[in-house]
Amino acid sequence: MPETQLHGPKPGGAEPVAPMSKARAAVLERLRSSDGTINVEELAVATGQHSNTVREHLEALVANGFATRTTSVSTGRGRPAWRYAPAIAETSPRGYAALAAALAAQIAATSEKPAAAGELAGRRWAHALQDTPAISTHSATVDRAFRARVAAELAEAGFGIQGNAAATDFTLTTCPILGAARENPEVVCAVHLGLVKGLMEGSGMAEDDVELVPFAGPGACTLHLPSVPAT
Repeated sequence: MPETQLHGPKPGGAEPVAPMSKARAAVLERLRSSDGTINVEELAVATGQHSNTVREHLEALVANGFATRTTSVSTGRGRPAWRYAPAIAETSPRGYAALAAALAAQIAATSEKPAAAGELAGRRWAHALQDTPAISTHSATVDRAFRARVAAELAEAGFGIQGNAAATDFTLTTCPILGAARENPEVVCAVHLGLVKGLMEGSGMAEDDVELVPFAGPGACTLHLPSVPAT
């Protein structure tokens, strides 16, 4: 899977981690589809991977904030086995997430420039979401109003978002199509970047200064919006 960095981190920001391998993503997806907690052996059978390999994936998922672990009830001698559960989940219905994954895979397989195609799709998504006219007056009041509107649109689209209207950096804590993002980050993260750029059209903000850092922290991405230039 190719490395993905969209308008990479601003100076002093956190470095994005490499996108998850398909083998590790398979463990995470199986973890999310299970009812309750699940142990290493059960995941090894479900994914067709060796238990030692699955254990390494699970430890990495826990370390990066994508999974949690608890000890199982002891039934005799020896150390109780670890049982695992997902730390975060997708916010979209399963069918919608599967469709998003299929579309992202199609773009990745057929487009000469998958990231550019994804960004264009994101802009079209933004145009479909917007039902209010673009904001074009440059002022601190309008700046806050615009940021609040972007945050509200992202939340309505299924993102978990932290940051107030005066913030420059927002934390995206959940993703409506997280599984698709892990399978084809070059496409899906570009869609999300295009969504933000589409929402900010007419704001006076410089689009080239928008930064989306995938997986900048445990279980979250970082979105940086530039300030509206002073008049």
